[in-house]
Amino acid sequence: MGTGSHMTGDWSRWQHRGALLGLLLMVTATPLMAQENGQAEDPWGDEAWGEDPWAEQQTGWRWYGFLEGATATRLHDDPAVGDDYTLNEARLQLEAERALGDYTATIKGDVWIDGVEDGVRGDLREAALAGRLTDRIDVDVGRQILTWGTGDLVFLNDLFPKDYVSFFSGRDDEYLKAPADALKLSWFGDMNIDFVWMPRAAPNRYITGERLSYFSVVEGRRVAAPPTIDPRERDSLGRDSEFALRVYQTIDGVEYAGYAYHGYDNQPSAVDPSTGEAYFPRLSSLGASLRRPALGGIGNLETAYYAGEDSSGDNPNLPNDQWRFLGGFENEPFADFTLGWQYLLEWTRDHDAIIANLPAAQRPYAPDEYRHLLTNRITWQLLRQDLTLSLFTFYSPSDADYYLRPRAIYRFSDQLTGTAGGNLFGGADDWTFHTQLEDNSNLYLRLRYSF
Repeated sequence: MGTGSHMTGDWSRWQHRGALLGLLLMVTATPLMAQENGQAEDPWGDEAWGEDPWAEQQTGWRWYGFLEGATATRLHDDPAVGDDYTLNEARLQLEAERALGDYTATIKGDVWIDGVEDGVRGDLREAALAGRLTDRIDVDVGRQILTWGTGDLVFLNDLFPKDYVSFFSGRDDEYLKAPADALKLSWFGDMNIDFVWMPRAAPNRYITGERLSYFSVVEGRRVAAPPTIDPRERDSLGRDSEFALRVYQTIDGVEYAGYAYHGYDNQPSAVDPSTGEAYFPRLSSLGASLRRPALGGIGNLETAYYAGEDSSGDNPNLPNDQWRFLGGFENEPFADFTLGWQYLLEWTRDHDAIIANLPAAQRPYAPDEYRHLLTNRITWQLLRQDLTLSLFTFYSPSDADYYLRPRAIYRFSDQLTGTAGGNLFGGADDWTFHTQLEDNSNLYLRLRYSF
């Protein structure tokens, strides 16, 4: 039961979610009403085999979607949260596309009943128009999922928003990528260029304490809501814009890319000392990557430099500049069996300045100057590829912590799929990235019917 002020604060969010749901229902109803009025043909009607297979796109929307039930139970009692589940929901996703001349309109939205946060939720994941602007320029404008870089669940130059709450709670991997409102221009020539403008800053969907607990360096322990993390927003149109650039080309089978970004940290990693309020500090980055065949598999290298608001590193309320380096390799030693490895190094510059300027009580929680992370992915497909077994592991020898993601997917039919897996965290010190989530360790089950 929420308080009166909580209910009032939720009303605007419910109005927004209701508007999104109404939009989806109206778009869904439009082709159905047209059919009832004789304005659209039955998509399953008899047609000559020689007709254009994409003709339906010219007359209406093509619809897809799924229904899914999902639950994830904690493996440990979490006194900070006090809920036995990290996930307990019934979800409907609708996706549609329609050709409009040389352009394609897409829309994708989710509505779900959430048993952890007790209510009906909605999320408009895509609502965009994409097509050819000129012979060499493509445009994609609207709400969309953006991604680039070479890492496997490790992101250096991909600074587009992520949803780690969904990722750690037991939802499908597609929900790791959060949507952003953006304009994307792609130019194709001797050198290919992608330019992305996000008119408002697009932060991560980060852990606030409502569903998952986390470690607070201020309190020196694992905490959760209330109160939730409530940082100062970066939502001014234009003033809080973000820009991303990728220049890439493939030469003799080697994929080369360069990256640039100017915007804000996706996490509320800074603190205003006058108010104690968290906020998203400015962040710029430059990076590069290559990907090529090697040793019977595919190898990749990637690097990025992050420059923030504190170039000297002596402000304890701001994150320090960092270099990041990634190397990876993937191969298939035999049919339907894939192995992948990655090594990530995070080098925090001016580390001595961090230690010197941090309050004494927070020095034990300071990041190491060099953080090492190893990942391994094992994927094995069996039973004519109806069964997929996988294990993805994160292990940091510097932090002495780990994160394990075992998973089994079974395809009962083309429409029905079941998934079982886990998110298992642990380590030595409560304040390291993965160990702080130990009480959120969970096992999940999902059953999805696609249509």
